[in-house]
Amino acid sequence: MNTPRIARLLFLVLAAPLALSGCDALSRVKNKVPPPCPPVFILSDAATITKYKAGSGRDLTDVEVEGEIVGFKGECVYDDKGGEVSLQISFNLRRGPAAVNRKVEVSYFVAIPKFYPDPGAKGIFTLPVTFPDSVDHVRASDDEVVMRIPVRTKELIDNYEIYLGFQMTPEELEANRRAKR
Repeated sequence: MNTPRIARLLFLVLAAPLALSGCDALSRVKNKVPPPCPPVFILSDAATITKYKAGSGRDLTDVEVEGEIVGFKGECVYDDKGGEVSLQISFNLRRGPAAVNRKVEVSYFVAIPKFYPDPGAKGIFTLPVTFPDSVDHVRASDDEVVMRIPVRTKELIDNYEIYLGFQMTPEELEANRRAKR
């Protein structure tokens, strides 16, 4: 057993939170603590998508691509004008048997209902994905989406909820809702 190594690891495990809390305490003294990021939600009805080839067939052999929004990461930066929220969304995608090539595109949205009916309340983005040879499952992330929110206080930030989901046809949305029943 290597006691000095264990002692060093134990020290690092115990000292890191203390050091980080010290930094936090100093930052609170020097600057006001900024409000947190607005809440972000993945809409359950729009969290998955199944795209079929053209035509009326809707069984497994007709699937071109299936997708799921599996998460996101982001950060907020504040200035005198309010906050800027950056999000990067992660997807799991599966190429279906009806896909004719290795390239697919899925569209998704980022929406802030508080801005509705302004057209800027919802942005629609297209994620192009190329499946490598002999790979039918990939995890992909799109470029960052940046939104400007004109407030700085916690109470107001909570009113600017952000929603994520796949942009779907009414038929695709109805299929998702039927599958949950």
